[in-house]
This record gives sequence, structure tokens and C-alpha cells, in this order.
Amino acid sequence: MKIQYNFMLGLCLLSLIIGLSSCATAPSIAQDYHVVPTPVNVSYIPPCNKPTWVVGEQEVCGFLVTPLPSEAVRVGSITVFSPTITNQLQLSYTMREDVPPWQPVTRTKQIMPARKLFIQDIRSGQEIRLGDEAGDAFLEIKTSQYVIWRYQWNGQSETTRKTGLYAHILETGEEISIAQAPDLAPWYPESDANWVIYTNARTANNPQASLRAYNLSTGEDFVLSETIPDYGRPASDYYAVSGNKVTYITPWKIHVYDLLERTVHTLAVPHITSPVNLSISGDIIVWWDKFWHGYDLQQDALFTIPTIPLGWENISVQPARPVTIKDDHLYWSLKVNEEIYHFTAPIIRNQ
Repeated sequence: MKIQYNFMLGLCLLSLIIGLSSCATAPSIAQDYHVVPTPVNVSYIPPCNKPTWVVGEQEVCGFLVTPLPSEAVRVGSITVFSPTITNQLQLSYTMREDVPPWQPVTRTKQIMPARKLFIQDIRSGQEIRLGDEAGDAFLEIKTSQYVIWRYQWNGQSETTRKTGLYAHILETGEEISIAQAPDLAPWYPESDANWVIYTNARTANNPQASLRAYNLSTGEDFVLSETIPDYGRPASDYYAVSGNKVTYITPWKIHVYDLLERTVHTLAVPHITSPVNLSISGDIIVWWDKFWHGYDLQQDALFTIPTIPLGWENISVQPARPVTIKDDHLYWSLKVNEEIYHFTAPIIRNQ
């Protein structure tokens, strides 16, 4: 950035000397950028001399990609941020998992005791166990209102609880049954507000994995899509929920489902090959497909998401956390050596 700003300043001085027009635009060009300090003791890589990928009009070199001039939405200045936990209700409850070791029965046989899951109320000191000795309890999601957890019966002891997905209401202690075997085989839940989105995994009786939605307030449960990709990744890499909208992938298209209107909108996105890591907030959707893309539902506009700060172009970096969207701000993390750097940038719409 210093090089760019000094170059612009030099042009201004030259303009004044030879009597050209004023350079009032130089500060406005420079002020759109924010310098992120370069890490110390980093490894440098040579500049790219040819693109790694060519996607439509975009040339991608490693993790570097430049937005097209015609894009109606752009990413603002990249800055560093520190993740913090701000929800007080979440701080009032903590989770404890107990994973016991194998226990020998005979010289040749061992059993695995039940995996235990507890909710601890910090205010009262009370501890509540989820599940029982006949199966394993797995923490899936903890929100400000709910603990979403999965129970897997071990087949060795008697129990009245079915293998499936459950929700525990933190304030009341009430338990909600979301989906159970043998009718459903729920996996990979995602949750926001009162909605839980999950995959009904492939079984002998159900060869196709489907995507379903469950409303924790009303008990509604219905199918969003009959086909969800399965390419050796968690199914949740192919869908996301925020508010009353779900975005998901079918080979190979990106859809947005309005949970209130029960309508589906398919994005007009060219050159899709293998999109993953979707995120949605408001009218913005982001995903990875050779590089990070964004889509603004307000304008039906596709845009490019650069994730490398200015001055980091030739630093050896690795992705640490995917790009996510929240309230018109992007969040992601990069790894340099063994240190994680967290970044954010605003979404800017052309007026």
C-alpha cells in the first residue's frame, strides 16, 4: 500500500508541476485500503507467473483472485479482529463430555462404556446428563437457547430411547425429539433460531440422502431436497441456515429455500464445478469453488471475495477457517506458520 500511495502522491506532485488537473482523487483511492501488518519470520513464495485456475473471466493464482470491474458488489477493506463470546446465556451453561477408555472383559474381548454428555449450570452448580448407559451421547450444536445432541444406542443394554437427534432447552430443561431411527437417520445438523437443518443419511431402506428442516417451536418437519451431495465430506459442507433461509447444493446448482414461504430460488451462477462451505446471512450467500464467491440476492449479483490482505500476496499462507457471512460482514482465518490470523471485511453494494 505504501508503494501505491507514494506512487499516487508522486503523480500529484508531477501534475502540479506541469499544470495538469488536481489530484483530489488520490486520497480517496488510498483510504479504501487498510494495511494489515505482515507477520514476522514468514516464508515467502515467488509471484505467480501463470494462473492456477481460469474460471470464466477470472484468473486465480494460488489464493489470489481479483474482482472483475463489472461486479455490482465488492468486499471492503480487510481488517484483523479478535473472536469473542458475547452471549451471556451461553456463558451460563457449559458442556462436559466424558469419553471413558475401553474396559477388558476377557483377554480377547473389550467393551466400550457409554460416552457421556453433561450440561452444567454455572449459576446453580446443577449438572444434567443427556442420554443413558445404553448408548453414546454426542454434542452437535450449542446455541443461546438449545443444546442439539445425538444419541446412538449401543445395542448391548435395554433402553427406551431411540437412536436419533434431540434438542435440550437450556432454560426449561425440556427435551425435544427431532428425528429418530428407524424412520430417519439424522446427521450433520445446522441450526439458527428455531430451525434445525439436518441430513437423513443413506440407509438400506433409503439409498438417497435427503435434506430436512425441523422447527423447534412448532414441531414441523419436512423435506427441503431429496438429493444432497456425498463426496467424502460432511454433508453440512453443502448447506447452511440463517434466519428463515436455507442455502444448499444439488449437483451442481445452488439453491435458496425460504422456510416461511416454502419457496425455492436457484441462483444464476455460471461455471460451477464443486461448490462447498456455504454460508448465508440476510441476502448474502458465500461459498468456495476454486476461490471464494459471493451472491447478493437483492441484486441477483455474483461477486468475488479476495481473502489475502494487501502486502500478503507473496507470503506462504494456508486457510484455517472458511469464509462466513454475518450481518453484511465476512469473517475468515488464515494460518501463517503455526499462528492463526482472523480477518473481517464489509460487503459494499454499489449505489
